[in-house]
Amino acid sequence: MRDTAIAELDGHRGKLGATASARPRPPLLRATHVIAGVIAVLMIVASVLGLAVHGLYHDDAWGKQALLGGDLVSLAVAAPILIAALVLSIRGSVRARVVVIGMLAYTLYDYAYYTFGATFNDVFLLHIALFSLSVFGLACAIASVDADAVRERLRTRAARWVGGMLAVVGVLQGALWIFVITRFAVNGELLHDIPVAGQHLVFAIDLALLVPSLVLSGVLLFRDHPMGYVLGTAMAVMGAVYQLNLMIAGVYQAHANVPGTTAFPPESIGLTAAFVAAALAMLWPRRAQTRG
Repeated sequence: MRDTAIAELDGHRGKLGATASARPRPPLLRATHVIAGVIAVLMIVASVLGLAVHGLYHDDAWGKQALLGGDLVSLAVAAPILIAALVLSIRGSVRARVVVIGMLAYTLYDYAYYTFGATFNDVFLLHIALFSLSVFGLACAIASVDADAVRERLRTRAARWVGGMLAVVGVLQGALWIFVITRFAVNGELLHDIPVAGQHLVFAIDLALLVPSLVLSGVLLFRDHPMGYVLGTAMAVMGAVYQLNLMIAGVYQAHANVPGTTAFPPESIGLTAAFVAAALAMLWPRRAQTRG
């Protein structure tokens, strides 16, 4: 009798376990996966067209070369990372879900420039779609994430260092742009060798989106807050990929002899390395933790 009862109980447990594993993903997480998949496809299409269609971009040399460099990085680096993270996220990886958030932050920030900064071109609608989908995909991704589970999986002694780095970069970036804008208000002087329209857009997007995100995520991560592990890791991933974007854009600009541009400036290499190190420090699997 006792053996029969135990067998029946084990059978019920097995059914319950199977039901739990087969349970559908929450609606917001499903929405995140669908939106991220659409973004990956559109990013590949827009990047291929940008690189393959001669004369697609009608901007000045500085802007055109920056857009082409961005297309190359989005096609060769950003899209593969997003696709890989999306596949692993669908399989249940906590780390991958944070990487998806970071890549959605990348596409939102990057395609803000294509949407609001580039002149009219034949893929303008694709750029608008990518920007809009990134906004809503990021909202769904952040709302669906379990911050406590992320902190449990990613907790590391390096978190305070990464958080501090993000906050410092954000503060310094914001202080520099505020200084330039204030100086312009006083004597009309802006940065040299960069089109005024380009500076206007960079200052607006960075001070409205990038700087607050870096500072907030850095402070939360430094204070060991669960959302700090989500946002801080995501911003480290976003920063690493976008710094590469900026470096490749600089290569394109230097090759086109755009005044004031340099391929692989030391400060850009250093900042890219810092973001890559920060992302790896947060995402590298810990020996004592389960696979995630």
